[in-house]
Amino acid sequence: MRIRSINAEKMGLSNRLTLLNLIRTTPGVSRRELARLAGLDPSTVTKIIASLLEKGLVVEHGVRDADHPGRKSIMLRVHREAAVALIAEIGVEKTRIATGFLDASFEVLDEFDTPPEENAFFSAFTASLRSKAFGFEHPEYCALSVSVPGMVEWGSNVLRYLPHMGWRNVDFEARLGHLLPEMHLPVFTANEAKLSLIAEMFQNGGVSRLHSGVYVYLSQGVGGAILMGDKIIHGLSNTAGELGHMTVDPSGPLCHCGNRGCFETFVSIDTVVKNYERRGAMLPNDDFRGKFRSLLRLFSEGNVHAREILDDMGRSLSTGIANLVNILNPDFIMLGGMGSILPPSFVAVLAEEVAKKAPGAASPAFLLTAASLGIESAAMEGATLMAMNHFVKKAIK
Repeated sequence: MRIRSINAEKMGLSNRLTLLNLIRTTPGVSRRELARLAGLDPSTVTKIIASLLEKGLVVEHGVRDADHPGRKSIMLRVHREAAVALIAEIGVEKTRIATGFLDASFEVLDEFDTPPEENAFFSAFTASLRSKAFGFEHPEYCALSVSVPGMVEWGSNVLRYLPHMGWRNVDFEARLGHLLPEMHLPVFTANEAKLSLIAEMFQNGGVSRLHSGVYVYLSQGVGGAILMGDKIIHGLSNTAGELGHMTVDPSGPLCHCGNRGCFETFVSIDTVVKNYERRGAMLPNDDFRGKFRSLLRLFSEGNVHAREILDDMGRSLSTGIANLVNILNPDFIMLGGMGSILPPSFVAVLAEEVAKKAPGAASPAFLLTAASLGIESAAMEGATLMAMNHFVKKAIK
């Protein structure tokens, strides 16, 4: 009897979690649609939804015509403010702090230039949290969830290596706890590319039903995340997906990591911008993201030098992606970060080059696509989801 009761309890938790996640990913869904999507009896769905409504996790918001004539369906969505988390995105140039909500939306509270020196960063970060998140009457936060531009040991909050900042083996939670002892929150840290992929799988219907893929995060440096069998691969030391440091030319340029010819030394946006500006034409804007956008505008306008530089980037990018396709044979490769704004014509040519370099692995069903979420939102939404996934598992019990 004891084993049977435990199994029934686990099944009930699983059903509640399944339905809540379906409502999170499909706002406006009805009870009837939930029963069909989850494969549950309608009476079970009705009972679970009543519980979620009572807990304040779900709300009804309007009606629409149902499939059957004369019947209306009540639409469901999660209650946005049922949970609020603190979200942070540490970038090479800028750091942002935000509040994140149960529906995966977020609102930015503060942005400041990222100090590259470790002590200076934590001083600025804690000062921002004190003034922007805790310095006034605020909601009860459920977690602090942080996106990081480098190798993070999944589950430990240890930042193993942030190459552009020179940080190694930084215990993020311990450092923050020392400087901000009044903050009693669960802390989660993860690589920006992994979080961006989590957000895409949550929001993007074009890939949410695919089972294997690689997210290539283009920014100052190149990050990545690998999806296999519907799970993000973390690897032996929890740092899998560091695509930027695979060697594509052993005699190539020196990388921040100390090796030569890393993938990111050819295709990172700072490299591409510098290659263009070495020709004597400076790009407007003060940061590399703005300069890269300017370069893409020149490319689209037919500027000869911009096209030459982007063509060089495309050749190197196709080599790295073809390597990934040959090794992993994934359903999709997604270009994220600043890759999300690459012109469709550029992506189309890139797909052709990848098919030539990986003729056996790049089947007609293979998808090479730009991300649907831009660099300003993808990692922040992923960090919000990371916090909310922790919250809902506790809230449904």
